[in-house]
Amino acid sequence: MTTSTQIFTLLILSTVTLAGCATTGKSIAAGGAIGVGTGALVGAIADPGSHGQFRTRNIIIGSALGGVAGIAAGALIGDGIEDKKKEAYESGRDSAQKQAASQRPAGSPPELKSAKVEARWIEGKVTGNRYVDGHWEYLITEAARWEDAQ
Repeated sequence: MTTSTQIFTLLILSTVTLAGCATTGKSIAAGGAIGVGTGALVGAIADPGSHGQFRTRNIIIGSALGGVAGIAAGALIGDGIEDKKKEAYESGRDSAQKQAASQRPAGSPPELKSAKVEARWIEGKVTGNRYVDGHWEYLITEAARWEDAQ
């Protein structure tokens, strides 16, 4: 493995690692910025030709490729963070509900779960000499029910 290849590999790994340190909302931008910087460095290190005539081209190509790789890494890391946050939230919510159900005083009824309602838009239509304007219809998809005590 040549020195340039080792440096390139190290820089790509550092790009992925540093993009993960960014906040979720900024991980794509941070990944892109780190990728552009890293790509520019790799382009500057790459073979510039006998009189340095390829250095600018190498920096531009390195920046472009590094930016694309950084944006992709930032997006993947951001998605992973969002998934972990969602899982943690749902786990905590389920745990709190189970704990609340187990701490219910003896003889008290279980919690009543609300009905689930679905809203549907009905387009306006003409039937014979009658026009019915567009409107919302609300359907109960699941009736209210007692929460399981388990």
